[in-house]
Amino acid sequence: MGKVVFVNSDRIGDGEAELGKKLMQAFFYSLARADATPSAVLFMNTGVHLTCEGSAALDDIKMLAAEGVAIKSCGTCLDYYGFTDALAVGEVGTMPDTVATFMAADSVVSVG
Repeated sequence: MGKVVFVNSDRIGDGEAELGKKLMQAFFYSLARADATPSAVLFMNTGVHLTCEGSAALDDIKMLAAEGVAIKSCGTCLDYYGFTDALAVGEVGTMPDTVATFMAADSVVSVG
């Protein structure tokens, strides 16, 4: 299956929130333009904010999806944050989907 990127937050690191959000945006900008892309990007917890309307990283995540990268956002997380109707890229994923994707992956890279 290749590499899978797991995003469990809308920011990178535990420092200042604004810096963390800028770093996450820069990560997706760079990932969308990298020579090698993952086979899937899975979003959980506040990471689902990145796949919804208003996300600063949305255009870059859409670029990944257009290149065939599977984009899945946790349905439970979308419901919890009230973002089910705001999902703007990819599809709603389930925990069984996540487990199956992790187990089939050559490696999982966690970002967040």
